[in-house]
Amino acid sequence: MTKAKRSDRGFVPPNTPLPTLLSVSAVAIELSVSTKTVRRLIERGSLPSCRVGRLVRIRAVDLAEFVASGTGV
Repeated sequence: MTKAKRSDRGFVPPNTPLPTLLSVSAVAIELSVSTKTVRRLIERGSLPSCRVGRLVRIRAVDLAEFVASGTGV
């Protein structure tokens, strides 16, 4: 029997796909802004991010919610 994994959002069933993570530069291209602007959005808390080692990554779902919310850049 396979055990469910513990995550910060509760228990995750086995074989659940991981969220797509985007780099700061990929987000900048999607939003047609500079990487500096993306980093500012992250610093002020407008765009959620996570760190993978030294790398900053943004979940595709969080980017979609940011765009859908109409939050100004």
